[in-house]
Amino acid sequence: MLAILNVTIPFFALVLCGFLAAWGRKLPQQTVAALNGFVLYFALPAMLFRFAVGAPLAEIVDPGVFLSYALTGLAVLFGVAHGLRRLRGDRWDDAAYGALATAWANWGYMGIALVPALLGPAAMAPLVAAGMADLLVVVSASLAIASRSDTSGEHWLRAVGGALAGIGRNPLIWAVVAGLVVNGLAVKLPTALDEFLRLLGTAAGPVALFSIGVSLYRPGGVRIGLDTWALTAVKLFVHPALAWGIATWVFRLDPAQAMVLMLMAALPAAGSAFLFAERGGADADRISAVILVSTAAAFFSFSAFGTFAGG
Repeated sequence: MLAILNVTIPFFALVLCGFLAAWGRKLPQQTVAALNGFVLYFALPAMLFRFAVGAPLAEIVDPGVFLSYALTGLAVLFGVAHGLRRLRGDRWDDAAYGALATAWANWGYMGIALVPALLGPAAMAPLVAAGMADLLVVVSASLAIASRSDTSGEHWLRAVGGALAGIGRNPLIWAVVAGLVVNGLAVKLPTALDEFLRLLGTAAGPVALFSIGVSLYRPGGVRIGLDTWALTAVKLFVHPALAWGIATWVFRLDPAQAMVLMLMAALPAAGSAFLFAERGGADADRISAVILVSTAAAFFSFSAFGTFAGG
C-alpha cells in the first residue's frame, strides 16, 4: 500500500495545489480556460501523437479493449440514467448528463499520467484505446439520451450525428489518428521534432492536474446532497468493478489490460461532463458537486484499487 501511496500522493497533491491556489485568490478564475487550452490543444495532443507514432499498432487499435470499455460505459450510462428517471423523475437531459458523470472518467487529464505511473508504460496503449471508446461511444450515447428533452422533435439519429461531429473536432482524437498514420507509414520523426513533442508532452500531466484543482474551486460553494454521494459511489466503485468484470469474464482480456480498464474507470468524474451539462441547460451544479466529491474521495478509493492491481 505504501508503494501505491508513493505514486498517488504526488498526483493528488498537484490537484490540491491548484485548488489552494484558486481558494487563496492566487489565480483568477479565468486561469482555468488558459490552462485547459494549453493542455487540450498543445500538451496532450503532443504526448498522444508521439506515443501513437512509437507504439505497436495492434496494441492501440485493439477491438477487445475498445468494445469492453464501451460496453462498460454504456451499461453504467443507461443504468444510471434509467435510475434517475425512475427514482427522481429527472428530465432526459438531467438524467443523461448525471449518468455521464458516472460513466466518463477523467482519463485525459489524470489517467494518462497516473495509470502508467502505477502499471508501467505498457498501460498507455489500452488506456488510449479505451479513451477512444469513451469519446466515440459513451459521450455520443449520452448526448443522444439528452436530446430526448428537445421539444423541437429532432430525431435521435440526427442528435448522434451532431454529437459525433463535435467529438470529431476533439484534438486528442486527431492526435492519435495522425500518430497512427505516421506509424503505419513507418516514418521516423526528425530528432528535433521528436524532442519538441517530448518536452511539450511532458508538461501535460502536471499542468492538467493543477488545472483540475483550480477548476474544482467554486467561490459560492457547491450543493452536496444524497444524489451527489450516490452518483459518486457509482463512479468510484460500480464503474471500476464493472470494468474489471466485463474485461475479465466477457471479453477474456489479458489481466494486464483488465487492470488498466479497472484503474481507468476508478478515476473521478471527467470535468467535461460539467461543460456538456452547462451548454445543454441541464443540472450542471449537481455534476459540479460529483466532480468535486469524486476527485477528493478518489485519493482513497483509487489507491485501494491500485493496491488490488499491484497485488
